Amino acid sequence: MRISLSEQLRSYPAAVANALFDSGVVGGVFGKVMVTRSRLWRVTRAIVFGIVVALVAGGLYQTITTQVEEGKYRPPGRIVDVEGNNIHINCTGEGSPTVILESGLGGGSLDWSLVQPEVAKFGRVCSYDRAGIVWSSASDGPRNASNISDELYKLLKTARVAPPYVLVGHSIGGVYVQLFAARHPDEVAGVVLVDSSHQDQLAIVAGIPSFVPYLFKAAAPVGIARIVNSLEDFPNLSAEAKTERAGLYSHTHTVFAIANEMAAVPESLAELRNSPMQLGAKPLIVLSRGLSDGASPETEAAWRSLQTELVKSSSNGKQVIAEKSCHYIQFYEPELVTVAIRDVIRAAAEKP
Repeated sequence: MRISLSEQLRSYPAAVANALFDSGVVGGVFGKVMVTRSRLWRVTRAIVFGIVVALVAGGLYQTITTQVEEGKYRPPGRIVDVEGNNIHINCTGEGSPTVILESGLGGGSLDWSLVQPEVAKFGRVCSYDRAGIVWSSASDGPRNASNISDELYKLLKTARVAPPYVLVGHSIGGVYVQLFAARHPDEVAGVVLVDSSHQDQLAIVAGIPSFVPYLFKAAAPVGIARIVNSLEDFPNLSAEAKTERAGLYSHTHTVFAIANEMAAVPESLAELRNSPMQLGAKPLIVLSRGLSDGASPETEAAWRSLQTELVKSSSNGKQVIAEKSCHYIQFYEPELVTVAIRDVIRAAAEKP
């Protein structure tokens, strides 16, 4: 019986398949695929298991180390109840006006450990931890400049720290004190800005990507922030001070508070833009870094121009370049910060 060409063509794939199976070619390939998949699954399972073990170990280490540090490092100041929030404030020295130290993003009262003792030799000075930072309990409100400056005002009143104030703000802390001065001009004698943020900086300097605060919160409970903070090596700090700072700033509640402030930076800058500080003839000193933090030359040039703009907030303002400092001038050249504070206090006393 003859088979038509069309039938031959239709039966050809089946014949080829049967021949391949009979020869063992397909079986061999199929077997190799199954072996490869099995190996891939074992490798994937091992990787996932390793990640889970690392996360659990990191979480345990973070919890245990945090408890140890909370017992070892006690607050140097006092805890004040401000409308249900426990806020740490540390005031030393005597005199008037009182110097108020406001740290930058990711920092607290420990950021002024090289400055506060020196200022206390000639005046009264207070550092504090914002809500959620180190020794202060968290706040339910948004962590924008408006709320933070209001919380500082309430803290000072509750703690009976009387005006007038000389406000000192580093980085984003500079935005907080500028808004404070804009809202309470009669209680501010002068201002020192330490490589301060500027309300218009996002127009020319790249901001923090929106996902970064979430990344901080995800990393905090498993101790990743602790690893990152331990790598910081600020000059002039003792080994013990570096260990204390890296440890306390790595506590999960502190990292969460930092992340919340970070997420609110655009809002904080907008708030200052809507209510800019105008000091009139009150003294203002703008301390600006002289060394790059690794940014491009274009970014550094833009930052310098913004620093110069800050001086215009007072007719009695001046800029001082910290030639040996990166962003944290209070660690690189703490004496410059101390001198600037002293000069503003003296200028405020001379003002008619």
